[in-house]
Amino acid sequence: MRFRWLAAAAVVFLTSGLASAQPKVAEPTIEVRLRSVNDLLDKAEFVAELAGKEESVKQVRELIKVLSMDGKGIDGIDPKRPIGAYATLDKDIATSPVVVMVPIADEETFLTQLNARYGFTVEKGKDGTHKVVTDKPGIEELHLRFANGYVYIARAVKDIDPKGLIQPKAYFAKDDGSVASVLVRIDQIPDDLKKFALGYIELALNEERKKNAENETAAEKQLKGLVLDAVLAGFKGLTNDGKELSVRVFADPKTDELSAEVTLTAKNGSATAKNFSALGSKTSLPAGIVAVTNPAARANVKIAVTDGMRKEYVAAIDALLADVKKNAPAGAEDWFKQLADAIEPSLKAGELDAAASLIGPDAKGRYQLIAALGVKDGKKIEKFVKDLAPFIGEAGEFTFDIEKIGDFALHRIDLRNTPDEFEKAFGTKSIWLGVSDKHLVLSIEPDGATIKKGLKAKAVPVAVMSGEVSLAKLLPLIQPDLKPDELKALIKDAFGDGPTTGKDTIGFSVEGGDKLTVKFKVKGKAVRLGAGLDLLKGK
Repeated sequence: MRFRWLAAAAVVFLTSGLASAQPKVAEPTIEVRLRSVNDLLDKAEFVAELAGKEESVKQVRELIKVLSMDGKGIDGIDPKRPIGAYATLDKDIATSPVVVMVPIADEETFLTQLNARYGFTVEKGKDGTHKVVTDKPGIEELHLRFANGYVYIARAVKDIDPKGLIQPKAYFAKDDGSVASVLVRIDQIPDDLKKFALGYIELALNEERKKNAENETAAEKQLKGLVLDAVLAGFKGLTNDGKELSVRVFADPKTDELSAEVTLTAKNGSATAKNFSALGSKTSLPAGIVAVTNPAARANVKIAVTDGMRKEYVAAIDALLADVKKNAPAGAEDWFKQLADAIEPSLKAGELDAAASLIGPDAKGRYQLIAALGVKDGKKIEKFVKDLAPFIGEAGEFTFDIEKIGDFALHRIDLRNTPDEFEKAFGTKSIWLGVSDKHLVLSIEPDGATIKKGLKAKAVPVAVMSGEVSLAKLLPLIQPDLKPDELKALIKDAFGDGPTTGKDTIGFSVEGGDKLTVKFKVKGKAVRLGAGLDLLKGK
């Protein structure tokens, strides 16, 4: 160890081609913050303990204590204060400067160890700076300036002019609790760099268009082109309208949670800002229908084609449906035409409002599934199913119009010849179907109690997209070969004798509003459970 990584991190950042603050720019384009060495070790110990690797971190902590006994830090570096770096991109990215900030406990020790431990030659520089000669390709020399309790490291003396240095007190003033964070001010990136990046992305997308093109129908090419155009439009919106992008990583022993958050803001009044706003304040009836307490897994999505893409989207759907009708199997042309006509209104609406929940396991290890989808002309889809049922009777027995619940008609399909795994997982061969003109709802359960309750639900607020799994509840389903005593031992090792509810979740969400926010989170005990499973499997 000996903290070579700290020097290496500075070298890697310096050779990355990012730029440091220029006098003409009030704020850097890029800001990077890391917690202190001591704090990082605390977080690392928390994570390592979850994975059963805590001894390695404890050894590092003991080493730090030894190295810090003389009060001069770790090779002169102060382990109690945060680390940072900042940059301002210039149009000539290859020569743009960058500054790394390392907290210093003892200047002389730091300079001595650069030579003694890393073999760097240190020379007295100009205007109170030091020159460090390295053997690293592309970065033969670095320049240091000690100020404000930190050493500022750059590739050129001009980049660490005292007048342009950022004060640590201001730079680290706001502690958001993150282990590490990166802030990119998109609106400060030079236009030439944006154009270069967009050109590269457009080239890559054009190459993607060509892949497997000879095996695609005209409709498939049109649909793929629409998707790739949407991706390119998104990148153009990001570069033209984007304001700030931030990434933060958290590790919190108090809440037993690891998480990451990515946020993107756009310029006020821009098309991208309006799109973000449109993604906020959503409600969803499908999400309300499938809402249950403590599911094994759940997910939802509510999103729509933007106005700018709608014309091309409808044209692509027309081509796709025409392709379905044209390539229908012999003797089934009428059925495929009826199917295409039934789903056409829903597809052309360009809206996806869907949700699903997996419930269980119960005392006998069985699960239930309920899912809901927003549609247009749902009764037309229902008619298609009713017309088709007599011709596919070998698949199952259809019982229609069992009950009327609000706007929904409830039906049941009792499947035949299902795989053993299906009946073992769900304890039934029955699929329930609820249909209204605006929604389709499906459940796999014995008696229909869950779907009957769900069909009475109201719309609930939702994120653009979200999902969550309860690892302890899901484990018997995804690892059916686990023996009961093995499963019990894994659960006890991760959670003790207490309940697992709310302590074993892994989740994500995408939320709109005044900014676009993507969140990932995992409970620490879920990590411990996964590590225990890997150990059991011999990984």
